[in-house]
Amino acid sequence: MTSTLVRMNDHRTSARTGTVHVAQRRLAVGMTLGILAGVVWTVAMICTLVSWMF
Repeated sequence: MTSTLVRMNDHRTSARTGTVHVAQRRLAVGMTLGILAGVVWTVAMICTLVSWMF
């Protein structure tokens, strides 16, 4: 048996610096589209309510 020192990782995930995974990118795109759709819906509802007042 040889006595070699092996440095262990301090966390379980592998180190990937500066990369965005496909799943994270899809989640970000989905969240952005969802927020955009919500803003459009909100503006449309406000315009509808304002048009009913006049």
